[in-house]
Amino acid sequence: MIIYFSQITHSYAAAMMIFSIFNIFYAFAKIPCGMLSDKIGRKPILIMANFFMTIAFFLLAISGQYKIEQFLYIFAVLWALGEAMAAGTVEALMYETSQSLGYSDKFYLIYSKSMVFDQLGCAFGAFWAMTITYFLPLQFVAWLSVFPSVMQLIVSYFFVEPDVKKNKISLTFKDIVPALQQFKENKKLLFYSCADIYFSTLGDVSHRFESAYFKLFASDWLISLARMLKHFCGMTGFLINPYRFAISKAQVFFGSIISNMFVRSIALAFNNIYTPFIHMFINFFYATASTAKTDIMQQEYLPQYRATSQSIIQFIKGIYMAGIMYLIGLFADTYSIYAAMILLVLLRIIGLGLMYVFQRYLVYSAH
Repeated sequence: MIIYFSQITHSYAAAMMIFSIFNIFYAFAKIPCGMLSDKIGRKPILIMANFFMTIAFFLLAISGQYKIEQFLYIFAVLWALGEAMAAGTVEALMYETSQSLGYSDKFYLIYSKSMVFDQLGCAFGAFWAMTITYFLPLQFVAWLSVFPSVMQLIVSYFFVEPDVKKNKISLTFKDIVPALQQFKENKKLLFYSCADIYFSTLGDVSHRFESAYFKLFASDWLISLARMLKHFCGMTGFLINPYRFAISKAQVFFGSIISNMFVRSIALAFNNIYTPFIHMFINFFYATASTAKTDIMQQEYLPQYRATSQSIIQFIKGIYMAGIMYLIGLFADTYSIYAAMILLVLLRIIGLGLMYVFQRYLVYSAH
């Protein structure tokens, strides 16, 4: 997308602004969408989400076909609304389904197995992108991206609502208060929420921007090949999750973040055609960190505010990400893309230091 956007807007800052618009609208839509999900159920929300995303990706393709930059902004808003409805609702649907089947203690296994297919789907998409861009321009990939959105809309009609009791929650500000209160009272939830907001935001920004960096020394089809292999690494990470033996979920989470940082640093040190293929190993550690974090946080949420709680986190993450994305694009325009990628690694190192201090403070205050 970043390459596609920059071809239309002719600026990295303007291209990243599309993502910033997405994140701002996503952030403000996330809490009411999460509360609506807790109120009316998971299936209706996912149907609406996929409807908005189908329209959004159609506009994405049209914008490149006729070079209409304004369509990109409408795309970003509709995409944000669809993602705001889906994110949190999908995980809540999975967790509640495992509850209704009596497998909530094995949720991390269910999550890992489902994410194997998520990564397989991404790898399959990257394979088609690689094949098409070897012969044809990116515009054909944009049109092809409409198809999965339509398929998601069709599939969502066949979801089954879990047999789990839900509280009736009205869409008023006062209903957010008990969901917010749990973060104050549950220090473990607060700690992992902060870590999730900080590190997953940096990961998402890097993921959105890395193709523009790879474009310095690789063609579109080669970037898609590296992306395909990256998702296969993610599949491997999700597949080995059941075999982490005696390692705690906390050790898996922070060990993965540290390993992720080292892989990024090595890839940047090469700064050549090998960089995308070294970079692909970060998805292995994304998979292990994501599973550990999701399992920990799902067990800490108050059940009646599960989607609402995730929405609060996503709201903060969306605002934070909107600012970071635009600043990284501006930094790349001012200095270089390479400098922007180095900055993202430095921010990870700073974040690890902050998390260590935060963790020591929580341990001290508990005593």
